[in-house]
Amino acid sequence: MQISVVVSVCHDLGTISQPLCHEELITKADMPMQACLISQAAVADWKAKSRYSGDQWNIERIRCIPGEYVLKDRA
Repeated sequence: MQISVVVSVCHDLGTISQPLCHEELITKADMPMQACLISQAAVADWKAKSRYSGDQWNIERIRCIPGEYVLKDRA
C-alpha cells in the first residue's frame, strides 16, 4: 500500500504568540502502515539533513496517510 509520510514543522518566532507551522511531505512509498508508524528515527534523520535542522524548528506532528496526499499549504 502506498503511504505518504507528512510532518508538520513549526518555528517559534518569539514575538508572535502562535508558532509558524507548515507541512512537508517526506516520502511516498509502498510500505506497511506499521513501518510508517515507527518511522520516528527516519524523520529525525530527515530533519537533521533538511533546511529545518536548526533548534528553532520543531516537528509538531508526524502523520502516515494511506494513498496520495496533497499538502494543505500548497493546494
